[in-house]
Amino acid sequence: MAKNWFERHAKKTIGLIVIVALVAIIFSAEKILKYRNQGFGFNYNLPNRAVRLREYRPTLKLRLMAGITETDYDTLPRKEFLLRIDKDGFIIPSKKHEHAVITLAFIGGSTTECRYVEEEHRFPYLTGVLLEGRLNTKINSFNAARSGNHSLHSLNVLLNKVLPLKPNIVVMMHNINDLTILLYDKSYWKLNSARPVIFDINQEILANCFKIIRDRWIPNLAMALHNFDRSLRLWRKPKKEVKEEDEFAKIRGKKLEVDQEAMVNEFSMNLQAFIDLCKARHITPVLMTMASRLTDKPDKIIEHNVKITSLSYAQFKGLFEAFNETIRRKARENQVQVIDLAKEVPQTREYLYDLVHYNDQGAIKAAEIISEELTPLARQKLTKN
Repeated sequence: MAKNWFERHAKKTIGLIVIVALVAIIFSAEKILKYRNQGFGFNYNLPNRAVRLREYRPTLKLRLMAGITETDYDTLPRKEFLLRIDKDGFIIPSKKHEHAVITLAFIGGSTTECRYVEEEHRFPYLTGVLLEGRLNTKINSFNAARSGNHSLHSLNVLLNKVLPLKPNIVVMMHNINDLTILLYDKSYWKLNSARPVIFDINQEILANCFKIIRDRWIPNLAMALHNFDRSLRLWRKPKKEVKEEDEFAKIRGKKLEVDQEAMVNEFSMNLQAFIDLCKARHITPVLMTMASRLTDKPDKIIEHNVKITSLSYAQFKGLFEAFNETIRRKARENQVQVIDLAKEVPQTREYLYDLVHYNDQGAIKAAEIISEELTPLARQKLTKN
């Protein structure tokens, strides 16, 4: 007589029954204990919150390809740029001298980061080089910026990353990232923000578990596969269809309530906090306005940049200028130096490849302006040393 299925697979069947029974017992015990404990007891799965230090990961090395799309900028060449980060999280070139006479630090977002600029031309570094030539002394200049950072991120960077350098001068430039986050999120602290200040470590690890394991064991192969896939996508699609991820995509196009006074007040308080923190640590704070191509008669590329904000061109231009004016006002009120790049850098495509970002020529121009403006201040530091 032929054996039935159970007789042919008795061990497998018993094993399966045991596993199902164990799972049922475990989950039943969990439900009973949950009811009895009423939430008391330590739980590693509870939110494990932390304040995010928005920086590039120390020792990171990236090759960034620019000039892929043609709808977002007009004077950026299709070429590769290096972005290298030192062991302390600063953009290379960073520490030139083991014992510098003057130490500068720059904090800000992508307009200070200058990712699509040659390493030696990024203005935070080049400013130090030009100042060295002017003053004939050893100067270190650190770039602590990161794309996407707003002023609250930079305050955290200042407290936990820049202050340990014991810098003589810290220069901060913010405008458009603060404008954007306050325009869409109405607050720097919104928990489901596109750029949250506070995050859950557990969720971060779970969401990136595969990537963490992958990049621990095969980082170079993973990068090669990513670049290969990216090159295929670029080859298959017209350039105009290749777009960077839009962090505010869910609310683009929706009618926005713009409270300019509230936005400016929030930004103003962060500027004041920056000034006060620096002064409390005997550091000289310097504010900078942000250059742009927001002219009275903009070209098509700038109209396109502004259009995605859901504001009229005049509205956006007015907000941007109000934020720059707030920077000037806070500098006057606190008697600190302001470097007015918005007035000094020509509003043309020769210097800015899109709305606010420098190309090589623009970064060099900014460094020349900043180094000239900082020369008297740096000279004062020399006489005190």
